Amino acid sequence: MSRNRFFTADHHFGHANILKHESEKRRNKHGSKFLSIDQMDDYLVDQWNATVKADDLVYYLGDFSMKLQSTLDILPFLNGEKILIAGNHDSFFKQLVDTDPQKHRKARECALQAGFSEVHLRHEIDLPSVGLVLLSHFPYSPPENERADLSANDLRYLEHRPTRGKEKLLLHGHVHSEWIVHQYKNMPPMLNVGVDMWRMRPVSETEIIEKFRRL
Repeated sequence: MSRNRFFTADHHFGHANILKHESEKRRNKHGSKFLSIDQMDDYLVDQWNATVKADDLVYYLGDFSMKLQSTLDILPFLNGEKILIAGNHDSFFKQLVDTDPQKHRKARECALQAGFSEVHLRHEIDLPSVGLVLLSHFPYSPPENERADLSANDLRYLEHRPTRGKEKLLLHGHVHSEWIVHQYKNMPPMLNVGVDMWRMRPVSETEIIEKFRRL
């Protein structure tokens, strides 16, 4: 029997500023704001473990935590096998994108020691009823004619954005509550699996497939 697969991103464990930046989304089940970062972290762990079972697989699409210590403290308490597609706020990111192979190797070793079973910058999988799916922390680069209306923050990390391949769908994080589904002209649709848009929990493969069908 095949195990369940889940997708998520952008928990920002241990990151106090996320409570300010996502104050409307970062709420508990009663709709109340978190009074501390520890309270938020505890709730996110509870939501994860209420959704993901021990033998499930979770593709984590970046920005788990800016602090290595927070990753080490929290990751072992989360159910499932975790595959990391690194984001810019992960403590391993700068070394992973470095051209120095020694730094790249050390970053991978550190991520694996923390508890991730695999580490990628981008990854491809097949989903039933969808086909080839690209996994990246970042969405596609916005077309040139749409960039004039974007902020400088929206245009950061363009060099790390994925380019179009043969995929039918891009799953990503990074944008938090900016959108859940977005599509540029003549490009595959982008589906944001960030935790802020999915009731503070990982989203299942079944939900992804259903969302794609509606597109």
